[in-house]
Amino acid sequence: MTAGGATVKRHAPSLSSRMLRGMVVPVMSLALILGIGAAWVINQSVQAVNDRILSAASRAIIDSLTVEDGAIGLNLSPAIFGMLEDAARDNVYYSVRHDGKILTGYADLPNVAPPDLGDTRVVFGDAVYLGKPVRIVAEARRLPQINGVVIVQVAETLGARQRISHRLLGGLIVLELVLMGATLALLPLAIRWGLRPLHRVQSEMDRRAASDLAPLSLDQVPTELQDLVGAFNAMLARLDSAIIGIRRFTADASHQMRTPLSILRTHISLLRQARPGSAEAGQSIEDISQASDRLQHLIVQLLALARADSADQSRVDVSAVDPNEVAAVAAAEHAMAAVRAGIDFTFERLPGARPVSTNQMLAVEMIGNLIDNAIKHNREGGQVWVGLENTDAGVRVIVQDDGPGIPPDKRATVFGRFARLHRNPALGSGLGLSIVDSLARAIGAEVELDAGPSGSGLRATVTFAAVIVSAESVRR
Repeated sequence: MTAGGATVKRHAPSLSSRMLRGMVVPVMSLALILGIGAAWVINQSVQAVNDRILSAASRAIIDSLTVEDGAIGLNLSPAIFGMLEDAARDNVYYSVRHDGKILTGYADLPNVAPPDLGDTRVVFGDAVYLGKPVRIVAEARRLPQINGVVIVQVAETLGARQRISHRLLGGLIVLELVLMGATLALLPLAIRWGLRPLHRVQSEMDRRAASDLAPLSLDQVPTELQDLVGAFNAMLARLDSAIIGIRRFTADASHQMRTPLSILRTHISLLRQARPGSAEAGQSIEDISQASDRLQHLIVQLLALARADSADQSRVDVSAVDPNEVAAVAAAEHAMAAVRAGIDFTFERLPGARPVSTNQMLAVEMIGNLIDNAIKHNREGGQVWVGLENTDAGVRVIVQDDGPGIPPDKRATVFGRFARLHRNPALGSGLGLSIVDSLARAIGAEVELDAGPSGSGLRATVTFAAVIVSAESVRR
């Protein structure tokens, strides 16, 4: 964003700010929910306590009822209603009925008792009397010598209940506000305290040198962050391994390229001093041609090795591939080189070969390097045979020559970079089998070296896994 020709950078909020903003709404929502729940509990508690007092008053009136000569009498004590009175003097009303007729009390008091109210049954109800809301309790009692039940109702206005509820709710609101204020005040401190382990990790990383890729210590890391720091340590280990590989590769490559470049410089200097058309000039030109060919081959092999090292098995795309096609393409690319070297080159297809699971481009390059090695390190007028055969788990591609071969104790070391067993350094760069090994690991193939059938030469086999075909696919 620009303002007045100057660029204005918008910085993303810090982690603590985002955490604080993200926690304010949940805290406020939780406080609101707790407040609503507490208000409901207060209302129910006030209602229950006052209903119990109201019920005690109705029971006291019932206990004051008497029966004389079949007539119902009432010896009502003023103390009965005293229990319902407070400083604000809520109004209290009562009525006594039998068979629907009012015996005493307020005749127009609303009736909340159902018609089938039985003996000792108590019910509560809300109504409006004389323009004010009231709470009414109705209780039935069967008296001796009296048919049916006598229903006593006691009502009181709700002023006292409301005042108690308002006082409790006011206290609740004050406590809620204090709690939310304290929470919002302490929340930033809690967040900063909780982020201290991350700050320690950051400080440790800031103190390190750029070349220090040692794993971070997990001693002071909380359990919740150990997986994160462990993943970071794993990334550091992979990065360290990659840097070590690059340094080793660069050192080896520079060492290997120094020889052909020195040859080129030497013979170019000799060529400048030689007489045009002389034998010395011709020899220098021939040496320059061989050195440039070797340099070209070395560069191609270095690029192939870099590509093989960067191929990760988890990211390489594999598909169903015809192994005959893989071997045929690799053989066709090296057929002319075999002819120029005077090698008897043979390729045999495998009829009915099963499809294998691999990456065709990388597989062709891997087989091509084996064929290139078999041609270069063969005897004069030798033979190279490329064929395929089935195995229990897949298909095996075989590259076989009748050259000097590789001693059994050296077969494990020839897969190293720039490893050479031949005495003539001009024959190769020592990278072919290293490329084969890296590509095989990338595409999940297996490479084995052995002597030829006659005990001489070298037999290199690459085993590819066959494509698994499910029974459902076969039915389809």
